[in-house]
This record gives sequence, C-alpha cells and structure tokens, in this order.
Amino acid sequence: MARDGRLSAGRIHYPAGSDQEVVRRRLVFAGLAVIVVVLAGIFGYWLLGGGVWSLVDCAYMVVITITSVGYAEVLPVSELAGGRAFTMVLLITGMGVSFYFLSALTAFIIEGDLQEAIWRRRMGRSLDKLEGHYIVCGAGETGKHVVEELVQAGLEVVVIEQSPEHLDALFRLLGTRFIGMSGDATEDSLLLECGIERAAGIVTSLQSDRDNLFITVTARQLNPRMRIVSRAVHEQARPKLLRAGADAIVSPNTIGGRRMAHELLRPSVVGFLDLLVRDAGHQLSVEECLLRPGTRVEGRTLAGSGIRKVSNVLVLSVITAARESHVFNPSPDFVLRAGMTLIVLGDREDVERLKAWLDSTSTPHVDLGMEPLVES
Repeated sequence: MARDGRLSAGRIHYPAGSDQEVVRRRLVFAGLAVIVVVLAGIFGYWLLGGGVWSLVDCAYMVVITITSVGYAEVLPVSELAGGRAFTMVLLITGMGVSFYFLSALTAFIIEGDLQEAIWRRRMGRSLDKLEGHYIVCGAGETGKHVVEELVQAGLEVVVIEQSPEHLDALFRLLGTRFIGMSGDATEDSLLLECGIERAAGIVTSLQSDRDNLFITVTARQLNPRMRIVSRAVHEQARPKLLRAGADAIVSPNTIGGRRMAHELLRPSVVGFLDLLVRDAGHQLSVEECLLRPGTRVEGRTLAGSGIRKVSNVLVLSVITAARESHVFNPSPDFVLRAGMTLIVLGDREDVERLKAWLDSTSTPHVDLGMEPLVES
C-alpha cells in the first residue's frame, strides 16, 4: 500500500550493490576460507593415516572437529605422532573461520534487509516532501540521458521504470541523487505516489507511443499547470500527443538524423552549440529567465535595465509574452515587459544571480543607475 492508503503500483527501488556489496564480498571470502580449512583438514588426516583412512572418514572427522560436536574420535588420531596437535590446530582454525562465516552470513541477511528498509523509509519521507520536482517515465536509452541532464542541473528527480536493471545502471551512473520507483508509469496511483500534483514537469520517454499518450493525458488531468514533454517514436503520434496536453514533443529519431546531417555539413557550428549547451567545465550555460509580474525591469529598456551590472550575461534572444515570436539579438532600446522570457548565455553562477535578482523587489532600482520607465 502507498503511504496515504492508496494501492501502490510500484515501490521505491533500492540500489543494488551499494553498501551491501562490501558485506557480499566479506561473505564470499569467509565461505572460501571455510572450504580451504575443510579441504586442508581432510588432506591432513589422509596424510596422517598414510592413505589408509577413506576420504569420507577424514571429512567426517573434520566436520565433527570444527563444529565441536564432541563425538568420539572416528579416526585413531591419538595413536599417531602429531595427530592430536594437528587436530587442535584444525579445531582452533576451523572454529575461527566458522564464526567469521556465520557473522558474515548474518550481516548479509540482517544488515542488507535493515539497510534496505532504512533506505526505503528515508526515500519515502523525501518523496512526501518533494515539490516543484521533475518526473521521468522510462529510464531506457533515451530516458537515462534525460535523468542525467536534470540531475547535473541540480534538480530533484523521480524516475519511474519497470526494469530494475535499468534503475541499477542509472544508480551506478549517477549515485543516489534521484529517487527511483519500480513500476508501471501508466498507473495513476504510482504517478500520484510520485507527487505528480506537486511536480513542475514530467517527461514521458517510454518505448510505446500509446503509453506516452496515456501518461500525457493522465498527467494533464492530475496537474494542469505542469510542463509535459513527451517522446514520439513515430511522427504520426505528434498531433495526438499535442491534443492530449503535451507542451513539447521530441522525436529522438528525427533529432538524431538532423544532428548527423549537421555534423556532416557544418561541424564547427555543432561544436560551438555543444560548447554553449554542454560545456565540460560547467562554466557556460544557456538558460531562460522569465520576467514575472512585478519584475524590477518592467517597462525599462535592455540597456537601462541594469542586467549587465548585476550579472555578466549575454541576452541572446527575447521571447514575447504570448510566446508568438523571438527577438534575436535585441537592441539596447528594446523594452522589457512582464511575461517575456530572456534567453541568456553566461556563467552558471551569473545566470542564477540574475534569476534571483529579477524575481526580487527588495533592492531599489536607483542603486544600479536604471533608466526611467518607458511608457507604453
């Protein structure tokens, strides 16, 4: 059951091979140690008996010695020189490795279950507190790259995937910087458990257009305000996904083909764009800054807004309030209005500083030498 009483279609995935891998290696080592001691004991008794004693009798003698059962000696080791000494060494060594093996086995069983329970409880609490996060449905060849980009951007991400192997591969790649849910993303109860009502956006990247369409319809009904980006396996699914409520449609096949053509015809341009979008040193970033109602730059020109005094970013483009058109390389006298979106290029810290400044109204405008408002 889910934490709120609803029937859950999935469960929080525990990353395999995390802390339990150390316990597993210790268990394997302890098991090998027990086998070595047993074989050494059998071979030792066989040598003491000059090959007369059968291997079965030697093995039985080793077992009752190591386990301290206390039966009478099956083999007359007391009558042979060094027999009792060898038995005492075998007894001490065998009991030591046996206790080590039992402790490792106990740790493997109990600690593994305990760690998993603690992990699930902690992730469950985190899931309940999430707000403004992003949900990615599908962690296959397309979805895993989506998750990687979102995690590297420092965002809170919940991944829904039916294949535990895909989730484990994602945990090995990114660590525990996201929450993995094992289950069917088309189930309403699982989407609700992932906090879809509080999410900022969702990406549907399943292998089937039908499943992506179903999730899109459900997500739009559960959260009318969220942004939905859906994958289209076939181009014919694009209009259906748009009618279902998707804000953007991405076709990996189409984009991949265009990218290959661009790499062939204009490789320098592609390399430059990659530098802007995915700088290896994470110094440059192309981001969007929404001018919200009440923004401090309302009615001011781009030159007189004070943006360059706050943050050393370059305004590449401005999207109008109705998102009907782009203004590329806006002129210094371009007037900024609430509802517009600035596409800026700059250092990540500068971009974040600009976003915080644009949303803030505590600092007086005059301290940056802003120009007077431009009347409409």
